[in-house]
Amino acid sequence: MKRKIIGLFILTSFITAFTISDNKDKIVKTEEFQNYIDTLGLKFTMPEGYKETYVKENKDLWYSFAIKDTKANFEVRYSIWSLKPTIADYEKCKLDTNCTMVNPNSIYKGRVQSNVLNMTAGASMDIGPFPPQAVKKEFNADAGGSSFFEFNCDFGEGYKYGQMVYLHKDNVADVIITYMSNDKTTHSDLMMKPFHALTFK
Repeated sequence: MKRKIIGLFILTSFITAFTISDNKDKIVKTEEFQNYIDTLGLKFTMPEGYKETYVKENKDLWYSFAIKDTKANFEVRYSIWSLKPTIADYEKCKLDTNCTMVNPNSIYKGRVQSNVLNMTAGASMDIGPFPPQAVKKEFNADAGGSSFFEFNCDFGEGYKYGQMVYLHKDNVADVIITYMSNDKTTHSDLMMKPFHALTFK
């Protein structure tokens, strides 16, 4: 019974992370976001030429903060899941022979694959990992990667192209950063300025 309850808890947490937002079509200020992520082991620096924009409720991907280029039609959205509560449950579970629980440090792999499917209405896209040494040096993360796709979902309304960057740090947090644009030729150049805005401490 306990095994079923813990499995249900993990499944429920996974699903609701993609479908529920506490911020319904409002602008979250940088200071509020910084205060929140400070408790999760992350830090954020607002890129030059960017401002806060609306966090919009949608059924595809929960996110807590968004910024927009003031001179280009380019937006960045941040989704963050703390692993600390689940890690605590996992450590307790390991001490109980009747308890089975997935290692929270493995959940990000399924999370990023599900996210790409949500963004593309089921189209399979390549998700390329970052080199471990580079992701450690640039983001202080243990894993990371990226996938470029065309939106086919409510989350991408108003934009044609999306690029997901995921970051994972063991026992700390999972992050999905979504870069959004309508011009494929300028997308990569525009995302360079905010690319290192969010990092692990």
